[in-house]
Amino acid sequence: MFLINSTVSMVFDRDVTAKSFMDFVHKGTGELTSSGCSASAFVSTSYAKSSGEADWPDVQFIFLGNGVYAKMHTDMSHGFHVDPTIMKKYLSSDLVGKDAFQIIVSLARPRARGVMRLSGKSLTDDLIIDPRYLDNEYDNSVLLEGVKMAVHLVENTTVFRKIDAKFTSNVFPGCEDVPFKSDEYWRCFIRQYSITLHHIVGPCSMGRNDSKDAVVDTRLRVLGVTGLRVIDASIFPKVPISNTNSATVMVGEKGSHFILQVWGVNSTRTQ
Repeated sequence: MFLINSTVSMVFDRDVTAKSFMDFVHKGTGELTSSGCSASAFVSTSYAKSSGEADWPDVQFIFLGNGVYAKMHTDMSHGFHVDPTIMKKYLSSDLVGKDAFQIIVSLARPRARGVMRLSGKSLTDDLIIDPRYLDNEYDNSVLLEGVKMAVHLVENTTVFRKIDAKFTSNVFPGCEDVPFKSDEYWRCFIRQYSITLHHIVGPCSMGRNDSKDAVVDTRLRVLGVTGLRVIDASIFPKVPISNTNSATVMVGEKGSHFILQVWGVNSTRTQ
């Protein structure tokens, strides 16, 4: 949470009114024209640069222009499965009503690889899913640098200084015993407040026939099975560094073309 001294953010208790609703419905203007996500940026950390991949960003910033409102701690807890008592303490009552914004720092190219297993023989049994977030030092270090870059961007650039943007002085619960804004603090903050952005992919990864991780080939056919394809985001070998929507649409388009080639009027019906 970055606090600002300008009324340019969306504070729901203040800005969501009958007038703003009518302005949006009848004129397409006003506060409700904001999607909430105001900007996004892709940046390369020193880790990407040292690997010769400076042109392949490994961190994404997502800018949310929401100030602090009365039920924010409840909504954040519900939306991201964070302990409500922690969020209520962090977003304390002295912040409510203040203009602010948030930056989500997303680890765009994680090295962590989760596992998904069956919990039983019935198709109604829940899956056992372990995403293994931050299970390696590399991911932790990249995310640490990304967080520090975001704070530096806000607190040391002319445009943000004009609105007196500052990172909240509220210490995140569980991180009280380390120096505020030190590397130790940010590592604690990351551990306590990391969430999923719902872009988990890859359980049916595309790959070579001899790859132990491959499920489908380059025409989306399930290896070792005749007449079966997987055509969705599960075939990505790695997570796209941006949102998965456009890449998934592309997979759908390519998959439909493959099927038409097999079942078209003039097709020889070869896989």
